[in-house]
Amino acid sequence: MYSNACPVRKSFLSTVTLLLLFSATAVLQAAERKKIIFDTDIGGDIDDAFAHALVQISQEFEVLGITVADGPTAERARVSCRMLYESGMESIPVSVGRPTRPGSSLAPQLLWGEGFEKLKPAGKNAADFIIGMLRKYPHQVTLISVGPVTNLADVIDKDPEAWKLVKEVYSMFGSFYIGYGGDPVPSAEWNVVADVPSAQKFMTSGVPITLAGLDVTTLVKFSAERRLELLERHSPLTDAICSLYSLWSLDSPGRDPVLFDPVAVTMAFSDEFVSLRRANVRITDEGYTVVDESRPPNCRIGMHIDREKFIGWLTRRLLTQNVMRK
Repeated sequence: MYSNACPVRKSFLSTVTLLLLFSATAVLQAAERKKIIFDTDIGGDIDDAFAHALVQISQEFEVLGITVADGPTAERARVSCRMLYESGMESIPVSVGRPTRPGSSLAPQLLWGEGFEKLKPAGKNAADFIIGMLRKYPHQVTLISVGPVTNLADVIDKDPEAWKLVKEVYSMFGSFYIGYGGDPVPSAEWNVVADVPSAQKFMTSGVPITLAGLDVTTLVKFSAERRLELLERHSPLTDAICSLYSLWSLDSPGRDPVLFDPVAVTMAFSDEFVSLRRANVRITDEGYTVVDESRPPNCRIGMHIDREKFIGWLTRRLLTQNVMRK
């Protein structure tokens, strides 16, 4: 009897062992997910929509919230809220930063959020939301910033001790050796020049910073063939991107988006596509990001990107997601 039962017992023990291993792996994977806050100026250039979608579907992240910066922030927040709602991800809170640049014209993409009320932003403003998360999870929160860093500077001003609790910041920010379109002369990059005082405050704030500048973003274009693949996918998230693209390209139909912001998002969890170096970066009053080789590094900057590999990977990740309302 005992010898006949041994295979059964061994099988049972093997099953239990496998279940324990799977459970331990799941716990480990959950523990390894980065707690992030995504700070965006969605609704201006189309790359923010791609970056927003990537944040939503990347299992590498535990998204604590989305904060909205620059210009007409309330209108931008409605676009963010709708992207989350259409994908069944309304548990992610959206917080509105203070509006800037009064009188600036509304970008066409903001029409997509006009009148949307099914999901509304959280009560806390962006700076207070970030402060709350930093104090709740000290030295655990990664900030990913893909717009002017106004909200980050507001945190520094309001609660400098909370700012010191940041784990790290990844930002689409600057132009070091290459300008827009690959120009060999560096440019005053938009996220810097749109709010120079905040950019200067950010770069001297003393937390770990990694920058995805024009050097690794300005030539990352999403071709018509790739856009057709998204259009034919017909998931809630790809439909949202395609709708926003159609509004963004109204005045110049068919133009290829440059995916500045998704590069910064991806750098927060992968070193597969972008090579980095340590550097000291200072911000001029005109919004230029100058590398000062005579001073100790205060950040890391992206130097080179494998564009084709990155675009192929990003396209596949967008096509193979299946987020939806239940």
